[in-house]
Amino acid sequence: MRGANNASDIHLNSPRSDQRVLVAMDKFRGTARARELCEAIASVLTEHALVADLQPMSDGGEGFTDVFSGEILTINAQNPWGREVEVPVVRAQLAGVDTAIFELAEVVGRHHVSSPTHEQAWSASSAGVGEIILALGALGVQEILLGCGGTATSDAGLGCYDILTSAGGLPCPVRAATDVTTTFLWARRFATQKGIDPQRLGEIDTRLTDAQARYLHERGVDVALHERTGAAGGIPGALFALGAELVDGFSMVSTLTALDERVRASSLVITGEGRLDSTSLEGKVTAAIAALAKSVPTLVICGSTEPAAAAAFAERYPHAKIISLEQRFGIHRARREVLACVSEVVAEFVA
Repeated sequence: MRGANNASDIHLNSPRSDQRVLVAMDKFRGTARARELCEAIASVLTEHALVADLQPMSDGGEGFTDVFSGEILTINAQNPWGREVEVPVVRAQLAGVDTAIFELAEVVGRHHVSSPTHEQAWSASSAGVGEIILALGALGVQEILLGCGGTATSDAGLGCYDILTSAGGLPCPVRAATDVTTTFLWARRFATQKGIDPQRLGEIDTRLTDAQARYLHERGVDVALHERTGAAGGIPGALFALGAELVDGFSMVSTLTALDERVRASSLVITGEGRLDSTSLEGKVTAAIAALAKSVPTLVICGSTEPAAAAAFAERYPHAKIISLEQRFGIHRARREVLACVSEVVAEFVA
């Protein structure tokens, strides 16, 4: 793509202190959190007398809690293999509602075991999610928001379901945000990523169909008929059977943060993600923000890019310029010094 790695060929003309820049970065998985990226960019903008409007972004996956500001709580719960872990929870007032926000990945995420065996992947339980929901209910929160992504579990949500049903169900309204629309029985598509042997996916199919039948029998809800129930190993399906609302992660974040209005008030939008690939064009953060920006100049900073996806992105969003850190700085520096690389790109852009 012509000019894809030259940050200086799109810039603000005569930068002024009244020019507002919306910084809405998603995480770079494994190298930088969304809030870290936003703060690094904001520092550069401030040095150049530009007003930085920071909004860390998430589509419901890892980094979901970075979107929100509030009191940080720590709740103890079991990870997928029964070991107690400390899980950060944000408690905030959202539209006047006392709300607790946490990520499934923090309690039952893949990071707890880097390369699980089939047996470990099969036994990974979502029970810890139910434990946290009950603990938050006991604290008196009025609503719970969950970011569903990056889990190590393929248990159809049964661990979470059993914990909650033994306590009488959900203690308060729950909204689960997902970045995929996968239906319940198709949760199998993510199982191999979590360590399930591809030759034994039939076992996952049986588990899912058995759970579907149980939820229908006990709750009168056929989770297989509803989108998003198959995200996060089926945990949203279990929650849906208990009365939770399943929502699109980006849409939730966009609404709660008044993102559309903030885009329109900006002279420039800076967004990005760890890797821009074909999935980025399917409603993920970067493409969704570029769509909101419409004619507002948009700088997209990514760790790496898939050439075909970058070309399609550029054709769809001609007001956006994509910068690949790996192409600009090389793989080693782009991964080891990601915040420095991002800052350098932005500094070139506004200099």
